[in-house]
Amino acid sequence: MMIQAATHRKAPPPISGVAFLPPHLQLDVITPMLGDLETATSGGRRYVMGKLLAQLGEAASVAEPGLTDPRRRTIRSTLALLAREAERLLPDAEAFARGTRLITSALTHV
Repeated sequence: MMIQAATHRKAPPPISGVAFLPPHLQLDVITPMLGDLETATSGGRRYVMGKLLAQLGEAASVAEPGLTDPRRRTIRSTLALLAREAERLLPDAEAFARGTRLITSALTHV
């Protein structure tokens, strides 16, 4: 019997763990995590950014049916910008926080 090496698989997306919370409480979790970006190392920033992206994506998915088309496009494009920022070797915490605040503001005014 021959044993085959495992093929390279892409890691699954991060799971936020707050999907069971109502949408407004999901957003309440995001603001305190933004403070962690200020003091975290580069690797820590990327980790926190990944968690925030997962939570923002879940909150946006829940709110999507009630969003206008322009607001939906703005949120999607901002999420894409945040994902690119999180993938950078030295992510900019302030730019990420600005985008996160933009999305949370758009989602709370649904």
